[in-house]
Amino acid sequence: MIQVMHDFFRITDTLSRPRLFATILNDTEHKFFFDVGLLNLERVLDAKIYGITTEKRAEVMVFPEKPTEFVIFYDPSVKVTDTPLNKQLRKFDPFETIFRQQFSNARDALAELGSCASDLIWRRALKDIEATSEPVYEEEEENQPDSYIAIAKAKSNILNVIRNSVFSMPNLNPTSKGFNVSPKFAKLVHILKACEPHGDAFRGIVFVQKRCVAFVLADILRTLDDQVGFLRPQTVVGHGASSDLAYQQEVVESFRLGTFNLLIATKFAEDLEIIPCTLVVRFDLFESYVSYAHCRARTRGPEGHLIHMAERGSDVHRRILTQIARLDPKMDGWIQRVANTAGSAVPPYALHETNDPYRSDSEDEDEDPAKFVKDPTTSGRIYRQDATTAVYRFVSLLQTDPSYISAESLFEFEEFRGGLGDKSTYICTVLLPPGAPFAKVSGPPSTSVAQARRSACYQTCVELFQKGLLDYRLFPRPPLPTSRRQRKPYVSTHVMEELSDKEDDELFLPTKAKPGQSKSTGTRSYVRKKPDFWPNSLPIMRGCLYPTIVTLTIGSETNADGPYAPIVILTRLPLPSIDPLKLYFSGAATAVNMVRGAPFEVDEDRLHILYRYTVRICRAVGNKPFICSKDTMAYFFAPLPHDWIAPSKIDKSEWWFPNIGDHIPWNLVKLAARDGLLSLNSQDAKTLKEDTEDAIIQDRWVEFTRRYQCVRVRPDLNPLSKPEDSPREQEYDSLVEYCKARRKGFDGLQNYKQPLIEVSRVPAVLNHLNPTARPFTNPKKHSAKYLIPELCAKFTIPASTFRTALLLPSILRRLDDILLVKELNSKFFDHSILEHELHAAISAPSSAVDVDYERLELLGDAYLKYLSSIYLFVTNPSEHEGALHVSRQRIISNRSLLRNADRSGLPQFIQSKPFTTKLWAPPNFEVYRLPRVVVRNDEIPKEEGEIVELNAHNDTAAPFGGVTHPDSKTELHGDAQLPLQPPVLNDGTSLQDKPSKASKKRSGGDDTVQWLGDKAVADVAEAIIGAAYVSGGREGALRVTKAINIPVPHIDRWSDFGHKALAPPPEVTAKLKDGSVQAVEAIIGHNFQRPHLLAQALTHASIYGNEMTCYERLEFIGDAILDFLVIRHIFGRDGNLSPGALTLLKGAMVSNSTLAAVCVWAGLHEHLLFESYALADSIRAYSDELGIKQREEEDLAAKESRLPGQYWLEVEPPKALSDVVESILGAVYVSDNFSPVGAEAFFDKVLKPFYDKHITLRTLSHHPTKILFELFQSQGCQEFEIVKDIVSEDDGQTTRCDASAVVVHDIILASAEDPSSTFAARRASFLALDALEGDSTFLTRTCDCRARTQKKKAERKSLKKGNQSPVEMEEMIVEGVLASDPEVDDNDRALPAEPLQENDIAD
Repeated sequence: MIQVMHDFFRITDTLSRPRLFATILNDTEHKFFFDVGLLNLERVLDAKIYGITTEKRAEVMVFPEKPTEFVIFYDPSVKVTDTPLNKQLRKFDPFETIFRQQFSNARDALAELGSCASDLIWRRALKDIEATSEPVYEEEEENQPDSYIAIAKAKSNILNVIRNSVFSMPNLNPTSKGFNVSPKFAKLVHILKACEPHGDAFRGIVFVQKRCVAFVLADILRTLDDQVGFLRPQTVVGHGASSDLAYQQEVVESFRLGTFNLLIATKFAEDLEIIPCTLVVRFDLFESYVSYAHCRARTRGPEGHLIHMAERGSDVHRRILTQIARLDPKMDGWIQRVANTAGSAVPPYALHETNDPYRSDSEDEDEDPAKFVKDPTTSGRIYRQDATTAVYRFVSLLQTDPSYISAESLFEFEEFRGGLGDKSTYICTVLLPPGAPFAKVSGPPSTSVAQARRSACYQTCVELFQKGLLDYRLFPRPPLPTSRRQRKPYVSTHVMEELSDKEDDELFLPTKAKPGQSKSTGTRSYVRKKPDFWPNSLPIMRGCLYPTIVTLTIGSETNADGPYAPIVILTRLPLPSIDPLKLYFSGAATAVNMVRGAPFEVDEDRLHILYRYTVRICRAVGNKPFICSKDTMAYFFAPLPHDWIAPSKIDKSEWWFPNIGDHIPWNLVKLAARDGLLSLNSQDAKTLKEDTEDAIIQDRWVEFTRRYQCVRVRPDLNPLSKPEDSPREQEYDSLVEYCKARRKGFDGLQNYKQPLIEVSRVPAVLNHLNPTARPFTNPKKHSAKYLIPELCAKFTIPASTFRTALLLPSILRRLDDILLVKELNSKFFDHSILEHELHAAISAPSSAVDVDYERLELLGDAYLKYLSSIYLFVTNPSEHEGALHVSRQRIISNRSLLRNADRSGLPQFIQSKPFTTKLWAPPNFEVYRLPRVVVRNDEIPKEEGEIVELNAHNDTAAPFGGVTHPDSKTELHGDAQLPLQPPVLNDGTSLQDKPSKASKKRSGGDDTVQWLGDKAVADVAEAIIGAAYVSGGREGALRVTKAINIPVPHIDRWSDFGHKALAPPPEVTAKLKDGSVQAVEAIIGHNFQRPHLLAQALTHASIYGNEMTCYERLEFIGDAILDFLVIRHIFGRDGNLSPGALTLLKGAMVSNSTLAAVCVWAGLHEHLLFESYALADSIRAYSDELGIKQREEEDLAAKESRLPGQYWLEVEPPKALSDVVESILGAVYVSDNFSPVGAEAFFDKVLKPFYDKHITLRTLSHHPTKILFELFQSQGCQEFEIVKDIVSEDDGQTTRCDASAVVVHDIILASAEDPSSTFAARRASFLALDALEGDSTFLTRTCDCRARTQKKKAERKSLKKGNQSPVEMEEMIVEGVLASDPEVDDNDRALPAEPLQENDIAD
């Protein structure tokens, strides 16, 4: 167009030029924008676009024109092998634990720059290694591989190797044998050489990702005087000396003056005030619009060049460049404003930036907490250089109207001259858009605009964080939690020389448990991770607490005890938003809401009161003498009135949270913090009723005893009465007589006419996360029903609050699970998986919670088979089906999944241990144990069922705070008190730092370790892939598959398969019968884009000369596609079924006999090409017999009023018929350029109707009882049976009616009657299968066989002879007695003490 206008239009005088009318077609989904491009179009056409004002043209003219952008491709490295130096050094440090950072840097330099740069990394690190090395003397022997002497010797050997190594100069000749740089670096040198004609005017920047690459790149360029001698490079990486502001300004000024003319910089320097450059090279491509905008800003208008370096054939680089090339006008306009105006603008819509941080080497980052904002949930950090991007992302989330474009600036600057000497200072203000929690934030004065902007953005992040409004997903991704090196998930053409699988297992996989050990043989020991949130929040000691309000409403049918008052969890840092939790009461689910409250300030006095109140709650709930220091307490508890209701957020901002600081009853908190028990006011019935309302009653003045809740006051009864409905006192004439006989130290009452209190037992702490957990039952031995007020004490925590407190162990355990899921989702998967799905994926069935990985594992297994099959089919176009099967097994085998999961650090996040309430303790809490004094049993008068514990002074142990009986002569203060904080030992450490071995044994072992089987780890990996598919489809699952190190290189998106696939040409495939293509297309409901692929799919191997074009390769991928489509179908259709039932359905649907029946039913067999008379006869006979069986089954089903079942099971099919169904699926998939549209159409039209009609739980076979029992067994259920009975029988002759019932755990699931007992059982089984399809949670609620089986196995192992010490045997005997005696529960246990010694047991 420009040429036409120049040659024909502009040569004509103005009056003679024709008038032009031009129209611009705009996408209807996007709004029209007038930008620099359209302004240039006006100039070319000598025209004006209608409706554009002069002011708008002037505004656009201010923007400089875009730079000239090029994409320069470089060849991938064919094979990147480790250098001899690295191999030699690894002999002394095989696990890379001594110099892990240097080894990592050497690998990065090797991949990016070549072997020359990799060796140069070690030469640069020589001074640091010398500083950490110490002399080793010959007489010192090496005892252990990880001993101090061994490490010192390894350092010394490494140091000697580096000193004696010869470092070669870079060789850029690719044809030379000594070529020692990467093709990428060679191409960069070629680009830089082309800039030499610019002379002294040349200024350039090369942006790299890795800091170590920047340093070594600058060093190598300095050695190339013969090729790029005009360059004077310098690094700007934001670390070490270059992190100093003065140093940065000095470098920038030197660059402006020409002292340096090439900067090698990381993303840290992108937004610095660097003069516009002749050349900007993006050596590494980033998925970031902000990064791209800053690179454009560094380029000198149209005469400057912005170079994107991309690897030839890299699908990742193609995707990133495509995103840049196809920017919509709104985003392009925003990038233009970011690049060319200091004020910038709010992004038009949410930015999907990569969460990788600016920093590449996190191990040596500054740990000063004043220099970053750290998210407690994910451990991600925002430094000043990260803050601008974080603010852009935050404000982009506020854009609710996609058509709205803000014309307002995001940043505002003030300049103050002469602030520092002769230099100006700047203050930047962030102007937040409407909908933000506050309007603006200003930063401190800075010496440059860029630093002022960074400081203001950082201050904005700080204020958002302190108010609890900075979402954890806005933080850069923290380092992966593993020291093992990862496969590069994206840059797939870098082939690193890795260890063999066998060597990899021996070096890194944990050792399996051996026979004879306490753990199951074949399991491995892994670290069991706990959430980072609690330790991350401990260093914060501000006077501000962040409340999360726990509220729940339980229906009267579930709870008859009374209301549940809200409890506030107060944390030092804000918890992330938590969706409602589920707790289970007798199998019924109840929602627990976690409502965020507004933060509030507390002074030291109130903090101390909260601290003591929290200890009181934890000790009462756990019934143990917990201790914890205030500084290490992870959270605090506070009550709210039981009638408190969270205010509605309707008509309020999303940033509004209820202010509950004034609603906390501080008088009750202070009372409970000071006193555990109070005397009851029993002067009259009315006063007593008021005093016992919403009260917890104790019949003893000790801290650890039974507790009761008040039912009502009984004025009609007094201590001299004999309650008829209280079995405990049936052997006595009155309650007073019972106390005389059974109560120690009872000396009578002051008032024998006082009314009694009718009470009920406070239930023990239960596991409410397990739907099958048995509800609390009163002990068989009769407990108290009536109490005498004068002998009782009132617990200072109200009953409504204490009911909720008893749920806290379950709530906090689930909270820990959710925090762990958020952390895992951030570190591994960039928040791409739905959190509830990820929680299910990492929960093993042994964890006994309401979700587990089994269903998702089926989906993930099918997806992984599908993905790996397509990948191998595309990348191995000449391999036969058998070789493809072998290669696929190497990818999807459990062994491979185990290695890759362990490499990524995944096992530590798996939740396999069930929640045990007896072992619950808040973070950093310990059980204080008093010395034990052994006395003879006959010296201690006891009440039945009472445990008496003595302390070292032979006085009854008192609780903290001095709980005393008002009439006692001696108050239990001073030495008798239990401490709140761990005692300090002689070495300066606390008891909390040194838990005893006996303590670990009592607590069930080390909670930081778990034992997992290899298959369990592999199943979790597959379940995570399944969760990713549910969350983000096949693209999301592909990203997650690569994130957990499963090897599918060269592929970044599913569309990449179409770019790489090779299909046989049409001329080498067999010719189909006339009309076959049209007939098959009509059957499957989809047209072939490449009909010759259908010919290949229908060609049998018996046709001579078509070995490579028969259907076997297509059948290989069709089998995987079918498996995946079937699992996806029943996953959605039968979403309520158990994993065992889904497996049964899937097996029936993909069997050869079923697919052969589908082939004949649809008529596909008529188009198969083969040259075998035997096969022809076999197909004909099978088709005839199948038709007969189908008609018989349909007639029988009509008589029995049911759907027809699997009529094909008794007929043996030719395998070719099932193969052709799978091969057609594969052919249509490849024909559609690896799009699933055609395959899904085939499935929906042919397979799905057939499955829905013939394959359900009821129609799996003619034996529903067999299917029903297989289903029970797959769930681990053992208590099921079919009970038969005779309902009626005629004495005379023939009339008889039999009944059958399916009974599961004494519950009748279904029943039926029929004159025949066989048919009655069959009908009952059919009805039971219907019931299970309609109620997916029946077995989950009812059956606990699997948990009981695991418990029995553990008990048998623990009782093996010779495996326990006398102390352990004594503990197990005691625990067994307590477990078998229902009268003795958690609330009966007194102060735990140190275990008896061996001689004590003998006595």
